[in-house]
Amino acid sequence: MKVLKRVFDFYIQSSIHVAFAVYCLLEITVFSNRLNSIDYFSIVVFFGTVLGYNFLKYYTLFRRVFFRSNKYNAILIISFLAGIGFLFSFYLLNHSIQRLILISGVFVILYPFLRKYGWLKLFLVSFTVTFITVYIPFQTEKWLPIEFYLSLIQRFFLLISLLIPFEIMDSKTDDSSLNTLPQLFGVDSVKLFGILLVIPFIILEFQKLHPSYLVLPVGIITVILINFTELHRNKYYTSFWVESVPILWLILLVFNQ
Repeated sequence: MKVLKRVFDFYIQSSIHVAFAVYCLLEITVFSNRLNSIDYFSIVVFFGTVLGYNFLKYYTLFRRVFFRSNKYNAILIISFLAGIGFLFSFYLLNHSIQRLILISGVFVILYPFLRKYGWLKLFLVSFTVTFITVYIPFQTEKWLPIEFYLSLIQRFFLLISLLIPFEIMDSKTDDSSLNTLPQLFGVDSVKLFGILLVIPFIILEFQKLHPSYLVLPVGIITVILINFTELHRNKYYTSFWVESVPILWLILLVFNQ
C-alpha cells in the first residue's frame, strides 16, 4: 500500500493528473461541438500543462535546490521529458496555432509576477485554460458559430467555480497580504460566488443548437464539491477529486453517444 500511495502521490504532485484534466477539457470542446481535431495539439496541451504547472508550483524550489537535493529530482525529470514532448509536438503544429500557444505561454510566465495580486490568480488561470481549451480548438472553423461564444463564457465560469475549493484551502497558508478572494470576502461568500456561477454555466448550454444535458450532473457535482469544501479537508480533495470533474465529464460524454 505504501508503494501505491507513493506512486499516487507522485501522479498528483508531478501534475500528470491536472494535465489529464486539461486534456479532457480540450476533448470536451472538440467532442461536444463536433470540431475537427488539430493534429498534435492535444499532445501539446498535455505536455504543456505538465511543464507549465510544474513551473508554477516548483520554480522557486527548483531554483533553490537544483543539483543540491534529490527530493524533487523525479519531478524535475518528468518536467524535462514533458518539455521535450511539448517542443517536438509544438514544432509539428502550423504557425497560426503556434502563435496562439505562445500567447498562452506568456500568461503562464507572468503568473509568478502577478501572484502578489491574490484575487487575480483565480481569473488569470481560468482565462488561460479557457483560451487553450476553447478559443484555440475553434480556430479550425471558417466562421465562429454562437456555440463558440457560449462555450467561452461557460468554460470560464466553470473553471472559476472549480478553482474556488483551491482558493479556500490555500487560504490556510496564503500570506494575508495576498488579498485572495476568501481573505477579502470570507469563505461562505466565496462559496456562494462559485455556486452561483454554475447557474449560467448550465443555462448557456441550452442556448446551443445541440445542447448536452450532461451539464446538469457536472454542475451538480461542482456545487457539491464547493459546498463541502472546508479548511480541514485533506490535499486529495482538491488535487484529485475536484480536478477529476473534467475527466468524469468527458467519460460521460463518450459513453452517452
